[in-house]
Amino acid sequence: MTHAEATAAALAARGVNTVFGLPGGEILAFVEACRRAGIRFLLAGHEASAGWIAQVMGQLTGTPGVCASTLGPGASNLVTAVSNAWLDRAPMLAITAQIPSKSIRTMTHQRLPLDVLFGSITKGTVSIGADDTKSKIDWSCDLAAAPRPGPVHVSLAGDVANEECCRGIGAEFDIARQAQGSIQPLVERLAGASRPLLLVGLGAAPEAAPSIRGLLDKLQCPIVVTPKVKGIVSEDDPRFAGVASGMALDREVVETLREADLIVAIGFDPVECDKTWFAELNIAAIDDVSMTEGDYRPLEVLGDIPVLVAALTGQIEAPKPWPADLLDARQRALRPDLPPPAGGAVSPIRLIERLRGVFPRDGIAACDVGSHKLCMGQFWKAYEPGTFLMSNGLSGMGFGIPAAIAAQLARPDKRVIAVVGDGGMLMMVHDLALIRELQLPILIVVLRDASLSLIRLSGNRRGYPAYGVDFTPPDFPGVARAFRIAAGQAGNLQEACALAEKALNSRAPFLLEVPVDWREYQEVIR
Repeated sequence: MTHAEATAAALAARGVNTVFGLPGGEILAFVEACRRAGIRFLLAGHEASAGWIAQVMGQLTGTPGVCASTLGPGASNLVTAVSNAWLDRAPMLAITAQIPSKSIRTMTHQRLPLDVLFGSITKGTVSIGADDTKSKIDWSCDLAAAPRPGPVHVSLAGDVANEECCRGIGAEFDIARQAQGSIQPLVERLAGASRPLLLVGLGAAPEAAPSIRGLLDKLQCPIVVTPKVKGIVSEDDPRFAGVASGMALDREVVETLREADLIVAIGFDPVECDKTWFAELNIAAIDDVSMTEGDYRPLEVLGDIPVLVAALTGQIEAPKPWPADLLDARQRALRPDLPPPAGGAVSPIRLIERLRGVFPRDGIAACDVGSHKLCMGQFWKAYEPGTFLMSNGLSGMGFGIPAAIAAQLARPDKRVIAVVGDGGMLMMVHDLALIRELQLPILIVVLRDASLSLIRLSGNRRGYPAYGVDFTPPDFPGVARAFRIAAGQAGNLQEACALAEKALNSRAPFLLEVPVDWREYQEVIR
């Protein structure tokens, strides 16, 4: 068995059934080994798309997603997606080719120090060949999935890939496990609080949802979530108080947090926050790894999150609800009065709300990065864990459509929608080829405002004129039809909802373009 074959066999044994990537000459042995091992290789239009699809596959399934590229430019094209998995805490293996080991000292063509390139944006980087390949792949998968999850880079030199693998030699690879902490310090801190609040972040996996909901029922206090964990509790729960960490109306959500005399943070990760309010508040945290860094010094209880949350729930003697008028005021602050849109365009916030009304409660929504992301994070309601996908650690533009592809592959029975801006759509048009080839019934909604509106708003606040942010987008429905994907344009909310509902019922790919008024974002993004 060659190293390429051993790598593919080890991945298959770990439950990997698909690898996403772009092949090159030096990675072909691995691609062929995947074919023989029964692993599907899906050709993406760009390595970044392959990496983002792999990231979200890992995020949704728990099994590390796998992307692959050739050496040199193929590997460097993966960097954005690998960085995204690093800061979004998603389990992923990025397998790249490398110059043949016998030539690497002399050959400079396409030579990059890939261990250095990926070393700072992964949990680890390994080279296949020196030790037992199966052990290395197993260790890489275990490391990628261990708290906090993240990417691992695997380098496979072109000549090593075809060499015979000596099985059973090499060192054992150990991964440190977090010991279970005592919940008692947090119990005592909570006992002294009169107005606690639950803050749930990306470290709380879907399996923690029942214990978190049990704690919420026992405490009867408000709950705030971060975007990456939307749906961990239903957002129509009467105690739900908003989405924190840089979304629309963020000042109002931070004001709600400041009203609490104790924040019980569950899986909260500051990587989602674009400001440092968390370092100023009284926080007691339950987590599986320490998040202490810089000025952020919470009381931490570390261990298995569902077990610790259940233990805390069992120690609570009485509920601690907020005054009804205070909670009502904080919730009303998240329902803005909006002026009518100008120039015949559509209100992006009302569009988001209306689309949510025709979309199934258990469907999966993905969004891209831009002004619409901040509105999706706050105004798109999520009701179940794992049904909302956003890049919010790195916040990499281009994420939305690859994320939707992954969601439809991982959950083929679910309805999937991708809400993207025209700038993000322009970056990822190539993904339409894979959607068409696989006939993935994804509804893509393109918000057309002919501007990188979030950057435009930022410039406006600084007194800068609009410069380098406006562009002429193509006819996206026409582009979609060129890929043989059905498409349409809506001029108002009623048309948009009618077309969206029809597309969702058709179970076929559909692109819907809606012109929106970017100026509305000024009312909610500050």
